[in-house]
Amino acid sequence: MIEKDLEEFEEFYNEKINAIFSKVKRASKKIILEIRDNLIEIKVCLDHFIEAGKDKIDQKSQKSLNFFSDRIRKEIDEIEVPDNEINYDNIMDLLNSIKKLFTNINEIARKSLPKFQKEVQPQIKELNYITRKLGKKQAILDEFLRKKYTDLKNAEYLLKKLPKIFTLKDNIEHSKTDLEQFETELEERKETEEELNAKLVELEKNNLFKELETEKDKLFQLQMRINDEIGFKKALKKFKFELEKNTIHAPSVNINYLKDFLKNPIGVLISERKDLPKFTSLMVQLRHVLEENRLNLKSDTKQKTVEQINAIFEEKLLQENIEKFLQFREKITQIEEKIEAAGLAKKLEELKNQISSNAVKLEHVENDHNRKNKDYLRYLNTLKSEREEFQSLVEEVLNESIKINIVFAF
Repeated sequence: MIEKDLEEFEEFYNEKINAIFSKVKRASKKIILEIRDNLIEIKVCLDHFIEAGKDKIDQKSQKSLNFFSDRIRKEIDEIEVPDNEINYDNIMDLLNSIKKLFTNINEIARKSLPKFQKEVQPQIKELNYITRKLGKKQAILDEFLRKKYTDLKNAEYLLKKLPKIFTLKDNIEHSKTDLEQFETELEERKETEEELNAKLVELEKNNLFKELETEKDKLFQLQMRINDEIGFKKALKKFKFELEKNTIHAPSVNINYLKDFLKNPIGVLISERKDLPKFTSLMVQLRHVLEENRLNLKSDTKQKTVEQINAIFEEKLLQENIEKFLQFREKITQIEEKIEAAGLAKKLEELKNQISSNAVKLEHVENDHNRKNKDYLRYLNTLKSEREEFQSLVEEVLNESIKINIVFAF
Protein backbone atom coordinates (compact mmCIF):
# COMPACT_ATOMS: atom_id res chain seq x y z
CA MET A 1 0.00 0.00 0.00
CA ILE A 2 1.16 3.49 -0.84
CA GLU A 3 0.70 6.15 1.86
CA LYS A 4 0.75 9.84 1.03
CA ASP A 5 -0.07 12.96 2.99
CA LEU A 6 -2.97 14.93 1.59
CA GLU A 7 -0.77 17.94 0.81
CA GLU A 8 1.65 15.78 -1.22
CA PHE A 9 -0.97 13.73 -3.04
CA GLU A 10 -1.69 15.93 -6.07
CA GLU A 11 1.97 16.08 -7.16
CA PHE A 12 2.37 12.32 -6.57
CA TYR A 13 -0.81 11.51 -8.49
CA ASN A 14 0.07 13.72 -11.45
CA GLU A 15 3.46 12.02 -11.75
CA LYS A 16 1.72 8.63 -11.70
CA ILE A 17 -0.88 9.40 -14.36
CA ASN A 18 1.73 11.13 -16.51
CA ALA A 19 3.70 7.89 -16.45
CA ILE A 20 0.66 5.65 -17.02
CA PHE A 21 -0.67 7.79 -19.87
CA SER A 22 2.69 8.93 -21.21
CA LYS A 23 1.86 8.00 -24.82
CA VAL A 24 -1.36 10.01 -24.73
CA LYS A 25 0.46 12.93 -23.16
CA ARG A 26 3.25 12.85 -25.74
CA ALA A 27 0.80 12.63 -28.63
CA SER A 28 -1.29 15.51 -27.37
CA LYS A 29 1.83 17.59 -26.71
CA LYS A 30 3.05 16.94 -30.27
CA ILE A 31 -0.22 18.25 -31.76
CA ILE A 32 -0.20 21.25 -29.38
CA LEU A 33 3.35 22.17 -30.43
CA GLU A 34 2.29 22.00 -34.08
CA ILE A 35 -0.62 24.31 -33.29
CA ARG A 36 1.76 26.69 -31.55
CA ASP A 37 3.98 26.70 -34.63
CA ASN A 38 0.95 27.47 -36.80
CA LEU A 39 0.08 30.43 -34.56
CA ILE A 40 3.65 31.71 -34.90
CA GLU A 41 3.38 31.28 -38.69
CA ILE A 42 0.26 33.47 -38.67
CA LYS A 43 2.20 36.20 -36.85
CA VAL A 44 5.03 35.96 -39.40
CA CYS A 45 2.45 36.12 -42.19
CA LEU A 46 1.10 39.33 -40.65
CA ASP A 47 4.62 40.78 -40.90
CA HIS A 48 4.47 39.90 -44.59
CA PHE A 49 1.22 41.86 -44.87
CA ILE A 50 2.87 44.95 -43.37
CA GLU A 51 5.95 44.64 -45.62
CA ALA A 52 3.82 44.16 -48.71
CA GLY A 53 1.77 47.25 -47.93
CA LYS A 54 4.71 49.63 -47.60
CA ASP A 55 4.79 52.28 -50.28
CA LYS A 56 1.94 50.51 -52.13
CA ILE A 57 -1.16 51.72 -50.32
CA ASP A 58 -2.30 55.14 -49.15
CA GLN A 59 -2.20 56.31 -45.53
CA LYS A 60 -5.83 55.45 -44.82
CA SER A 61 -5.44 51.92 -46.16
CA GLN A 62 -2.17 51.57 -44.25
CA LYS A 63 -4.05 52.39 -41.07
CA SER A 64 -6.60 49.68 -41.84
CA LEU A 65 -3.78 47.22 -42.57
CA ASN A 66 -2.10 48.01 -39.26
CA PHE A 67 -5.44 47.59 -37.49
CA PHE A 68 -5.92 44.22 -39.24
CA SER A 69 -2.46 43.04 -38.18
CA ASP A 70 -2.63 44.35 -34.60
CA ARG A 71 -6.06 42.89 -33.92
CA ILE A 72 -5.16 39.41 -35.12
CA ARG A 73 -1.88 39.50 -33.19
CA LYS A 74 -3.80 40.50 -30.08
CA GLU A 75 -6.19 37.58 -30.56
CA ILE A 76 -3.26 35.17 -30.94
CA ASP A 77 -1.45 36.59 -27.89
CA GLU A 78 -4.54 35.93 -25.79
CA ILE A 79 -4.47 32.23 -26.65
CA GLU A 80 -2.88 30.19 -23.86
CA VAL A 81 -0.96 27.29 -25.37
CA PRO A 82 -0.27 24.65 -22.67
CA ASP A 83 3.37 23.75 -22.33
CA ASN A 84 4.47 21.52 -19.45
CA GLU A 85 1.07 21.28 -17.73
CA ILE A 86 -1.13 19.58 -20.30
CA ASN A 87 -4.57 18.34 -19.28
CA TYR A 88 -8.03 17.95 -20.72
CA ASP A 89 -9.31 21.31 -19.50
CA ASN A 90 -6.51 23.46 -20.89
CA ILE A 91 -6.57 21.53 -24.16
CA MET A 92 -10.30 22.27 -24.43
CA ASP A 93 -9.55 25.91 -23.66
CA LEU A 94 -7.01 25.89 -26.48
CA LEU A 95 -9.52 24.40 -28.94
CA ASN A 96 -12.17 26.93 -28.00
CA SER A 97 -9.65 29.75 -28.33
CA ILE A 98 -8.76 28.61 -31.85
CA LYS A 99 -12.44 28.49 -32.83
CA LYS A 100 -12.80 32.00 -31.48
CA LEU A 101 -9.66 33.06 -33.39
CA PHE A 102 -11.11 31.84 -36.73
CA THR A 103 -14.34 33.75 -36.07
CA ASN A 104 -12.48 36.93 -35.17
CA ILE A 105 -10.07 36.68 -38.14
CA ASN A 106 -13.04 36.38 -40.50
CA GLU A 107 -14.77 39.34 -38.88
CA ILE A 108 -11.64 41.53 -38.89
CA ALA A 109 -10.83 40.56 -42.48
CA ARG A 110 -14.40 41.33 -43.62
CA LYS A 111 -14.09 44.87 -42.29
CA SER A 112 -10.46 45.64 -43.21
CA LEU A 113 -9.34 43.62 -46.26
CA PRO A 114 -11.44 45.41 -48.90
CA LYS A 115 -9.33 48.54 -48.34
CA PHE A 116 -6.03 46.93 -49.30
CA GLN A 117 -6.64 43.37 -50.57
CA LYS A 118 -5.46 44.04 -54.16
CA GLU A 119 -1.98 44.90 -52.93
CA VAL A 120 -1.63 41.83 -50.61
CA GLN A 121 -3.10 38.95 -52.62
CA PRO A 122 -0.10 36.62 -52.07
CA GLN A 123 -0.21 37.28 -48.35
CA ILE A 124 -3.95 36.57 -48.23
CA LYS A 125 -3.31 33.23 -49.90
CA GLU A 126 -0.50 32.55 -47.43
CA LEU A 127 -2.81 33.39 -44.47
CA ASN A 128 -5.55 31.16 -45.86
CA TYR A 129 -3.09 28.30 -46.25
CA ILE A 130 -1.80 28.63 -42.67
CA THR A 131 -5.28 28.93 -41.15
CA ARG A 132 -6.41 25.82 -43.06
CA LYS A 133 -3.43 23.96 -41.60
CA LEU A 134 -4.38 25.25 -38.16
CA GLY A 135 -7.97 24.16 -38.71
CA LYS A 136 -6.83 20.65 -39.59
CA LYS A 137 -4.66 20.49 -36.47
CA GLN A 138 -7.58 21.69 -34.43
CA ALA A 139 -9.79 18.94 -35.87
CA ILE A 140 -7.07 16.32 -35.23
CA LEU A 141 -6.70 17.46 -31.62
CA ASP A 142 -10.46 17.51 -31.12
CA GLU A 143 -10.82 13.96 -32.42
CA PHE A 144 -7.82 12.86 -30.36
CA LEU A 145 -9.49 14.15 -27.21
CA ARG A 146 -12.69 12.28 -27.97
CA LYS A 147 -11.11 8.98 -28.91
CA LYS A 148 -7.83 8.73 -27.01
CA TYR A 149 -8.05 11.03 -24.04
CA THR A 150 -11.17 9.72 -22.24
CA ASP A 151 -9.43 7.52 -19.66
CA LEU A 152 -6.84 10.19 -18.95
CA LYS A 153 -9.59 12.80 -18.68
CA ASN A 154 -11.38 10.69 -16.07
CA ALA A 155 -8.11 10.20 -14.19
CA GLU A 156 -7.43 13.95 -14.25
CA TYR A 157 -10.96 14.77 -13.12
CA LEU A 158 -10.45 12.82 -9.91
CA LEU A 159 -8.26 15.71 -8.78
CA LYS A 160 -11.34 17.94 -8.88
CA LYS A 161 -12.51 16.07 -5.78
CA LEU A 162 -9.44 17.17 -3.80
CA PRO A 163 -10.62 20.74 -3.05
CA LYS A 164 -13.69 19.34 -1.27
CA ILE A 165 -11.46 17.16 0.91
CA PHE A 166 -9.24 20.15 1.72
CA THR A 167 -12.34 22.23 2.50
CA LEU A 168 -13.66 19.53 4.83
CA LYS A 169 -10.26 19.39 6.53
CA ASP A 170 -10.35 23.17 7.04
CA ASN A 171 -13.93 22.99 8.30
CA ILE A 172 -12.97 20.33 10.82
CA GLU A 173 -10.03 22.38 12.07
CA HIS A 174 -12.12 25.54 12.37
CA SER A 175 -14.99 23.65 14.02
CA LYS A 176 -12.61 22.04 16.48
CA THR A 177 -11.13 25.44 17.36
CA ASP A 178 -14.60 26.93 17.82
CA LEU A 179 -15.68 23.88 19.81
CA GLU A 180 -12.76 24.26 22.19
CA GLN A 181 -13.58 27.95 22.65
CA PHE A 182 -17.20 27.12 23.43
CA GLU A 183 -16.09 24.40 25.85
CA THR A 184 -13.86 26.90 27.64
CA GLU A 185 -16.65 29.48 27.79
CA LEU A 186 -19.11 26.80 28.89
CA GLU A 187 -16.83 25.80 31.74
CA GLU A 188 -16.40 29.45 32.75
CA ARG A 189 -20.18 29.99 32.73
CA LYS A 190 -20.73 26.90 34.88
CA GLU A 191 -18.08 28.07 37.34
CA THR A 192 -19.74 31.49 37.45
CA GLU A 193 -23.09 29.80 38.09
CA GLU A 194 -21.64 27.85 41.02
CA GLU A 195 -20.00 30.97 42.45
CA LEU A 196 -23.18 33.05 42.19
CA ASN A 197 -25.32 30.30 43.71
CA ALA A 198 -22.83 29.96 46.57
CA LYS A 199 -23.06 33.73 47.18
CA LEU A 200 -26.86 33.50 47.09
CA VAL A 201 -26.88 30.69 49.65
CA GLU A 202 -24.49 32.63 51.85
CA LEU A 203 -26.59 35.80 51.58
CA GLU A 204 -29.80 33.94 52.37
CA LYS A 205 -28.21 32.57 55.55
CA ASN A 206 -28.62 36.05 57.01
CA ASN A 207 -30.98 35.94 60.02
CA LEU A 208 -33.29 38.52 58.48
CA PHE A 209 -33.83 36.35 55.41
CA LYS A 210 -34.36 33.29 57.60
CA GLU A 211 -36.88 35.20 59.68
CA LEU A 212 -38.60 36.45 56.53
CA GLU A 213 -38.81 32.91 55.15
CA THR A 214 -40.26 31.65 58.45
CA GLU A 215 -42.94 34.34 58.54
CA LYS A 216 -43.84 33.79 54.90
CA ASP A 217 -44.22 30.08 55.59
CA LYS A 218 -46.49 30.84 58.57
CA LEU A 219 -48.55 33.16 56.39
CA PHE A 220 -48.86 30.49 53.71
CA GLN A 221 -49.94 27.84 56.23
CA LEU A 222 -52.50 30.23 57.71
CA GLN A 223 -53.79 31.06 54.24
CA MET A 224 -54.30 27.33 53.60
CA ARG A 225 -56.29 27.00 56.87
CA ILE A 226 -58.51 29.97 56.00
CA ASN A 227 -59.13 28.56 52.53
CA ASP A 228 -60.07 25.25 54.12
CA GLU A 229 -62.50 27.05 56.46
CA ILE A 230 -64.30 28.78 53.61
CA GLY A 231 -63.78 26.00 51.10
CA PHE A 232 -67.36 25.85 49.81
CA LYS A 233 -66.99 27.79 46.56
CA LYS A 234 -69.18 25.31 44.71
CA ALA A 235 -72.18 26.23 46.86
CA LEU A 236 -71.39 29.96 46.58
CA LYS A 237 -71.08 29.76 42.78
CA LYS A 238 -74.39 27.95 42.58
CA PHE A 239 -75.93 30.55 44.91
CA LYS A 240 -74.63 33.40 42.69
CA PHE A 241 -75.93 31.66 39.57
CA GLU A 242 -79.44 31.31 41.02
CA LEU A 243 -79.44 34.90 42.27
CA GLU A 244 -78.47 36.20 38.81
CA LYS A 245 -81.31 34.14 37.28
CA ASN A 246 -83.72 35.46 39.94
CA THR A 247 -84.77 31.93 40.82
CA ILE A 248 -83.81 32.67 44.42
CA HIS A 249 -84.65 35.92 46.17
CA ALA A 250 -82.28 37.04 48.95
CA PRO A 251 -82.58 40.84 49.25
CA SER A 252 -79.97 41.12 51.99
CA VAL A 253 -77.23 39.57 49.79
CA ASN A 254 -75.02 42.01 47.87
CA ILE A 255 -74.35 40.25 44.55
CA ASN A 256 -71.22 42.36 43.87
CA TYR A 257 -69.84 41.41 47.29
CA LEU A 258 -70.45 37.75 46.44
CA LYS A 259 -68.63 38.09 43.11
CA ASP A 260 -65.64 39.79 44.76
CA PHE A 261 -65.57 37.13 47.49
CA LEU A 262 -65.42 34.33 44.91
CA LYS A 263 -62.48 36.03 43.17
CA ASN A 264 -60.46 36.85 46.30
CA PRO A 265 -62.03 35.58 49.52
CA ILE A 266 -59.19 36.44 51.93
CA GLY A 267 -58.76 39.91 50.41
CA VAL A 268 -62.50 40.63 50.84
CA LEU A 269 -62.51 39.39 54.45
CA ILE A 270 -59.48 41.53 55.30
CA SER A 271 -61.20 44.63 53.94
CA GLU A 272 -64.23 44.12 56.25
CA ARG A 273 -64.62 45.13 59.87
CA LYS A 274 -63.55 42.69 62.55
CA ASP A 275 -67.04 41.26 63.05
CA LEU A 276 -67.38 40.55 59.29
CA PRO A 277 -70.98 41.74 58.90
CA LYS A 278 -71.31 41.23 55.14
CA PHE A 279 -69.70 37.83 55.26
CA THR A 280 -71.87 36.78 58.23
CA SER A 281 -75.02 37.88 56.42
CA LEU A 282 -73.94 35.98 53.31
CA MET A 283 -73.34 32.81 55.35
CA VAL A 284 -76.74 33.06 57.02
CA GLN A 285 -78.50 33.41 53.66
CA LEU A 286 -76.45 30.58 52.13
CA ARG A 287 -77.20 28.24 55.02
CA HIS A 288 -80.87 29.11 54.81
CA VAL A 289 -81.21 28.24 51.12
CA LEU A 290 -79.16 25.09 51.64
CA GLU A 291 -81.41 23.93 54.47
CA GLU A 292 -84.43 24.56 52.27
CA ASN A 293 -82.68 22.57 49.53
CA ARG A 294 -83.07 25.35 47.00
CA LEU A 295 -79.60 25.09 45.38
CA ASN A 296 -80.03 21.63 43.93
CA LEU A 297 -76.69 20.36 45.27
CA LYS A 298 -75.75 16.77 46.03
CA SER A 299 -76.71 15.86 49.55
CA ASP A 300 -73.15 15.24 50.72
CA THR A 301 -71.98 18.58 49.28
CA LYS A 302 -74.91 20.38 50.87
CA GLN A 303 -74.33 18.70 54.23
CA LYS A 304 -70.60 19.45 54.28
CA THR A 305 -71.21 23.12 53.38
CA VAL A 306 -73.76 23.54 56.18
CA GLU A 307 -71.30 21.96 58.65
CA GLN A 308 -68.53 24.36 57.53
CA ILE A 309 -70.85 27.38 57.97
CA ASN A 310 -71.92 26.19 61.42
CA ALA A 311 -68.27 25.72 62.40
CA ILE A 312 -67.54 29.32 61.37
CA PHE A 313 -70.31 30.59 63.64
CA GLU A 314 -69.65 28.24 66.54
CA GLU A 315 -65.85 28.14 66.71
CA LYS A 316 -65.34 31.77 65.65
CA LEU A 317 -61.84 30.96 64.36
CA LEU A 318 -62.21 32.79 61.08
CA GLN A 319 -62.03 36.28 62.62
CA GLU A 320 -59.00 35.24 64.66
CA ASN A 321 -57.26 33.82 61.61
CA ILE A 322 -57.94 36.99 59.64
CA GLU A 323 -56.37 39.00 62.46
CA LYS A 324 -53.37 36.68 62.54
CA PHE A 325 -53.10 37.00 58.73
CA LEU A 326 -52.85 40.77 59.04
CA GLN A 327 -50.30 40.45 61.84
CA PHE A 328 -48.12 38.11 59.75
CA ARG A 329 -48.29 40.48 56.80
CA GLU A 330 -47.32 43.40 58.98
CA LYS A 331 -44.39 41.49 60.42
CA ILE A 332 -43.25 40.46 56.93
CA THR A 333 -43.38 44.11 55.85
CA GLN A 334 -41.27 45.13 58.86
CA ILE A 335 -38.66 42.48 58.12
CA GLU A 336 -38.55 43.50 54.46
CA GLU A 337 -37.99 47.10 55.53
CA LYS A 338 -35.08 46.01 57.73
CA ILE A 339 -33.62 44.01 54.82
CA GLU A 340 -34.00 47.06 52.58
CA ALA A 341 -32.37 49.35 55.15
CA ALA A 342 -29.42 46.98 55.51
CA GLY A 343 -28.92 47.02 51.73
CA LEU A 344 -29.52 43.28 51.61
CA ALA A 345 -32.52 43.56 49.29
CA LYS A 346 -30.47 45.36 46.66
CA LYS A 347 -27.67 42.81 46.95
CA LEU A 348 -30.18 39.98 46.65
CA GLU A 349 -31.80 41.54 43.59
CA GLU A 350 -28.43 42.20 41.92
CA LEU A 351 -27.31 38.66 42.67
CA LYS A 352 -30.50 37.13 41.27
CA ASN A 353 -30.19 39.31 38.17
CA GLN A 354 -26.61 38.13 37.71
CA ILE A 355 -27.73 34.51 38.12
CA SER A 356 -30.54 35.04 35.61
CA SER A 357 -28.26 36.77 33.10
CA ASN A 358 -25.60 34.09 33.44
CA ALA A 359 -28.26 31.37 32.99
CA VAL A 360 -29.37 32.94 29.68
CA LYS A 361 -25.76 33.19 28.47
CA LEU A 362 -25.07 29.64 29.63
CA GLU A 363 -28.03 28.39 27.62
CA HIS A 364 -26.80 30.24 24.52
CA VAL A 365 -23.28 28.85 24.89
CA GLU A 366 -24.66 25.33 25.38
CA ASN A 367 -26.74 25.68 22.20
CA ASP A 368 -23.73 27.02 20.28
CA HIS A 369 -21.55 24.23 21.65
CA ASN A 370 -24.08 21.55 20.67
CA ARG A 371 -24.53 23.05 17.21
CA LYS A 372 -20.78 23.27 16.61
CA ASN A 373 -20.27 19.73 17.91
CA LYS A 374 -22.87 18.48 15.41
CA ASP A 375 -21.05 20.36 12.64
CA TYR A 376 -17.72 18.91 13.74
CA LEU A 377 -19.04 15.32 13.79
CA ARG A 378 -20.83 15.81 10.46
CA TYR A 379 -17.64 17.12 8.81
CA LEU A 380 -15.68 14.18 10.22
CA ASN A 381 -18.15 11.63 8.88
CA THR A 382 -18.32 13.35 5.50
CA LEU A 383 -14.53 13.51 5.24
CA LYS A 384 -14.27 9.83 6.11
CA SER A 385 -16.71 8.80 3.37
CA GLU A 386 -15.21 11.25 0.82
CA ARG A 387 -11.69 10.00 1.47
CA GLU A 388 -12.74 6.34 1.19
CA GLU A 389 -14.55 6.98 -2.07
CA PHE A 390 -11.65 9.03 -3.45
CA GLN A 391 -9.07 6.39 -2.48
CA SER A 392 -11.17 3.70 -4.17
CA LEU A 393 -11.37 5.70 -7.42
CA VAL A 394 -7.63 6.43 -7.34
CA GLU A 395 -6.86 2.73 -6.81
CA GLU A 396 -8.82 1.92 -9.99
CA VAL A 397 -6.64 4.35 -11.94
CA LEU A 398 -3.28 3.44 -10.43
CA ASN A 399 -4.07 -0.25 -9.90
CA GLU A 400 -2.48 0.08 -6.46
CA SER A 401 -3.77 0.34 -2.90
CA ILE A 402 -3.55 3.90 -1.64
CA LYS A 403 -3.98 5.57 1.72
CA ILE A 404 -4.19 9.34 2.05
CA ASN A 405 -3.07 10.59 5.44
CA ILE A 406 -4.83 13.69 6.75
CA VAL A 407 -3.10 15.50 9.60
CA PHE A 408 -5.14 18.14 11.41
CA ALA A 409 -3.66 21.29 12.90
CA PHE A 410 -5.37 21.00 16.28
